Amino acid sequence: MKTYLLLAVLLATVGQIYAWSAAERGNLATGMNGRLSHIGGYFTGSVNEDGGIAEIVQYNRDAKRIYVVNGTLGSLDIVDVKNLRSGSFTSLNVYRRIDLRGMGTAHGFEYGDLTSVAVSTKNALVALAVQHRDYAAPGYIVLTDYEGDYVRHYSAGVQPDMICFTGDERYVLTADEGEPREGYSGGAVDPSGSVTILDISRNEVRIVGFGSFDAPEERAALIQRGVILNAGAKPSVDLEPEYIATSNDSRTAWVSLQEANALAVLDIPRGTFTSVTGLGFKNHYLPTNTIDAFKDGKAELASQDLFGVYMPDGIATVTIGGPEYVITANEGDAREWGAGDHEYADITSLNIGDSKIDVLDNAKKDGLDENKTLILGARSFSIWEVRGKDLRQVFDSGNDFETITAAQYPDTFNASHTNNDLDSRSGKKGPEPEYVSVLRIGQKTYALIGLERIGGVMMYDISDPSAPVFYDYLNTRDFSKSSLAEMGDLGPEGICAVAAEDSPTGRPLIFTANEVSGTIAVFEVK
Repeated sequence: MKTYLLLAVLLATVGQIYAWSAAERGNLATGMNGRLSHIGGYFTGSVNEDGGIAEIVQYNRDAKRIYVVNGTLGSLDIVDVKNLRSGSFTSLNVYRRIDLRGMGTAHGFEYGDLTSVAVSTKNALVALAVQHRDYAAPGYIVLTDYEGDYVRHYSAGVQPDMICFTGDERYVLTADEGEPREGYSGGAVDPSGSVTILDISRNEVRIVGFGSFDAPEERAALIQRGVILNAGAKPSVDLEPEYIATSNDSRTAWVSLQEANALAVLDIPRGTFTSVTGLGFKNHYLPTNTIDAFKDGKAELASQDLFGVYMPDGIATVTIGGPEYVITANEGDAREWGAGDHEYADITSLNIGDSKIDVLDNAKKDGLDENKTLILGARSFSIWEVRGKDLRQVFDSGNDFETITAAQYPDTFNASHTNNDLDSRSGKKGPEPEYVSVLRIGQKTYALIGLERIGGVMMYDISDPSAPVFYDYLNTRDFSKSSLAEMGDLGPEGICAVAAEDSPTGRPLIFTANEVSGTIAVFEVK
């Protein structure tokens, strides 16, 4: 207990520095439209330009605490948020820091990385996705109580990267990415991607892979449906689950397969994938889809003969007026693994004038049109209506993110999360929408999208899914500073939305996990 008290004192001091940094900006930071305000923050005590400090945050409405994933330190931080108040900034303090490495040693699992957390109030459990220290070995689902004390653990698929409970809290699901972290040749292993299903009521675990799609005719059908696969690769090893969102009835899971530019449908009770659907491409020549693709020292959007590959990272599901929708944060991603003779990268550079643009290497893929120039991501969020096993896009935010951030930050537009350089990310993935969450306020439904590079959270009213309306944007990064320790909130990775009835302030809250600055930013919604 003395160790926890000492840690709390040390982090409270660091947290006070975080509060002073906020105070230096004057009154509470508010969004462009004044509908979001920055009312609190937590600092883990570490920053890292490669991220991994504060990656995911989840809220426990019973205990009024948040649980923060700190993969770099191998810890789960439990933070009290009971003292948050409207209209003033509160520096939050750690309640307890849980050492996952030590827990693994004590309870028989080989800790490699902590990647995600989920909370079940029905079961009074916290579920953790833990990867094995051997990148090709099965990982774990680790269950703790609210205090972070060990309950039990289960074997999962390889590299569980995201974890969630279904809405009824009967099932725990993990997206097991199975990345080939040593490359694709020279004897390196490319583990199979999967989803692990833990049935809490039966204490039963199933690991569901994509082997049923390996037959030549099934693989050909995937390509016909727009799924991007590495040339000659089996779907069972090539498909890498990134994120999971579940249906309202807790029977279906939608799984983002980021590099494949696809979503898979999982029948949870049966434990089978029923379909995989490609998402197509975004035409950046259209006036509504203009982008800044050049690192030329200007915030300037224009039509380009380029096609964006949506490649969503975070996804969410929501039911509005009867139909169900999947919302995607269209980040983009590339496979770059190995070193030297074993190096593999599925991107190449396109030279246009004095600028270089990262584009997909079509020759390394099956089924792609070699005459179509494909860039990673779509710099947007999209809404897709669920129609059986198929999806129909009903909305894409087009060029909104770059248009809004160019107007708000003309001198640091498309900066990366580790520098303030204008146009730093224009030739890559722009603002890089990473994560999406849904918040209901009264009869309204909102989408919250984190921008990993330039930072901040975009908020849209999506009550009419075919015609969303921009609501607000708040970025609590300090562009006047140049060191990571002073730049405020950097690298939004995870977002947790809290309804007013569950909030300690009585108003809706947004907790944003910033993995580079190692901070949690708390926004309140008017």
